[in-house]
Amino acid sequence: MTTTQTSTTQKLTLLTMTSMVVGGMVGAGVFSLPRRFAEETGVVGALIAWTIAGTGMLMLAFVFQSLAMRRPELDAGVYAYAKAGFGEYLGFFSAFGYWASACVGNVTYWVLIMSTAGAVIPGLGDGDTVLSVLCSTVGVWLFFYLVQRGVKDAAVVNRVVTIAKVVPIIVFVLIALFLLDPAVFAGNLRGGTDYGSLFEQVKGTMLVTVFVFLGVEGASVYSRHAQRRQDVGRATVLGFVSVFAVFASVTVVSYGSPAGT
Repeated sequence: MTTTQTSTTQKLTLLTMTSMVVGGMVGAGVFSLPRRFAEETGVVGALIAWTIAGTGMLMLAFVFQSLAMRRPELDAGVYAYAKAGFGEYLGFFSAFGYWASACVGNVTYWVLIMSTAGAVIPGLGDGDTVLSVLCSTVGVWLFFYLVQRGVKDAAVVNRVVTIAKVVPIIVFVLIALFLLDPAVFAGNLRGGTDYGSLFEQVKGTMLVTVFVFLGVEGASVYSRHAQRRQDVGRATVLGFVSVFAVFASVTVVSYGSPAGT
């Protein structure tokens, strides 16, 4: 196989990069959204909060799209932009912060995976046993090996994992819509009497809505592997819109659940 052929096989399509953005944003936090929102606000406040956060994050997605087209030579992720704009010092701290967040994210994900599997395999406990640590370590190094083999292999795994995460959420939304009780939904429009003003309700949910979109920069991190440069920005916007629709749907349909009475 020639060098040109090898390079071509390692290029990422628009669909693959979009799945990276979606996979980066969709995590365990989506399952706690209904509870977090129900503690702070009703349907009206939730819609306002999602509109504000969604508009702001969409503007950020457009920024990544614009940067991908205007500065195609910056292909190492968000820290490349920090380095180009503010110098080596801030570029280093941006890269270090991104690396540190990835480390913390890996720990969080694997503890969640092991604690979930612990319901079936007692030896895994709550994700804090020796067996859990060993299994998590093997898992991390396995993904490292896949990335070392080439970004294409890692992208395939990411696509499978993304589908495994998104499909159950979509099924939940469809079931919640089927079981939605209009009376319960109407009763939750304004929230409880102890929630305070609408402004206070929206303010109470803004911290949640902003942090659930961490990972929107996923496509820019792998921009050097894109088949076409314009796909980086498109994947960022498409991935954000898809995740926004899922998150908002999960939150809103939950207000009509009969269990919420």
